Amino acid sequence: MDCRETQERLLESFEGLLSPLEKSQLEGHIAKCPECARFAAEQSRLDVRLHETITAPQLGPGFRAALRARIVREQPEPWPDWLPDVAHLAGSGLAIASCALLLPLPVPVVLEAGVLVAFLSYSLQTLLVSALEQKPD
Repeated sequence: MDCRETQERLLESFEGLLSPLEKSQLEGHIAKCPECARFAAEQSRLDVRLHETITAPQLGPGFRAALRARIVREQPEPWPDWLPDVAHLAGSGLAIASCALLLPLPVPVVLEAGVLVAFLSYSLQTLLVSALEQKPD
């Protein structure tokens, strides 16, 4: 169990959603990791303060299940992973074809330059996407 997962599970533990095995794994990680131990202590202090100052509303027994079902229903469909690649290929092809027809240069020169620029821009796009998708630990 890594720190991110431990901290998420710790927050779930305040709601009583963990199994005995998960509680044991959580406690084992917290015992070994000073950062997660500090996080757990802070969350415990916050939990106590919240209980002292706020009265929790009474929710029906099916509230959580209905809420989760609604969240799943209302999540927008993400774009497929391949869509940027297809859009880049189509846009590059259209641009190269347009330049080959409209520019007063020999067609082979335009095609070679267009393929080179398309390859370079695709490489840059791939690097940017991978940099943006990296998850911090």
